[in-house]
Amino acid sequence: MQNQSILKILSQLNMFSSLDEKELESLASISHVSRYKEGANLFLKGDVSSSLMLLIEGIVSIFKHDNKGNEIVIGYFTRYRFLAEAATLRHTELPSSATFKSDGAVLKIDLAKFEELFMSNPQISYAMIQSLLHKIDLLQQNIHFNIASNSSEKILFFYKQNPKLSLDLKQYEIASVLGMVPETFSRNIKKLLKEGKLEKVSTGYKII
Repeated sequence: MQNQSILKILSQLNMFSSLDEKELESLASISHVSRYKEGANLFLKGDVSSSLMLLIEGIVSIFKHDNKGNEIVIGYFTRYRFLAEAATLRHTELPSSATFKSDGAVLKIDLAKFEELFMSNPQISYAMIQSLLHKIDLLQQNIHFNIASNSSEKILFFYKQNPKLSLDLKQYEIASVLGMVPETFSRNIKKLLKEGKLEKVSTGYKII
């Protein structure tokens, strides 16, 4: 039964659209779905993963701790994103930790068998490259947030880049992503509303 459910998930993903029915069945046979409750850890810094992890339900926070023990959020991810794939594909320790911010599920694909059977497929290799490029974009955003922008610019950029994700996160979580305390976030939200750059809507805020 689970195999049929996995087949249905795989058939809906663009990254696997080049696979024929037999190949999809082969991929499903080396995959399984793990479910998590809100607050559960998906992995911890220093773990070594033997599976590729594809988020299929829920929201996951990727974070590190600084030398004072403060949690530094790298980003939030929603469904159909690979998680920690760079370190996983290198067979090295994961450089960060991941926690579910909602109930969710991850499709785990046996790494050794995936590399043996599917990494020679050009479309799948391309999809993995695109996923890695997305992580580079995220790193560039973090640099932009923390070096080149003031608090108001960070907030506007976040809402522009993440209109759907912003609906699922609490304000203090968005503040954490942007590297500011909730009070600073709230103060700048009020400023942007007054300036007419943000608008309050039933689901949160949107850029005007």
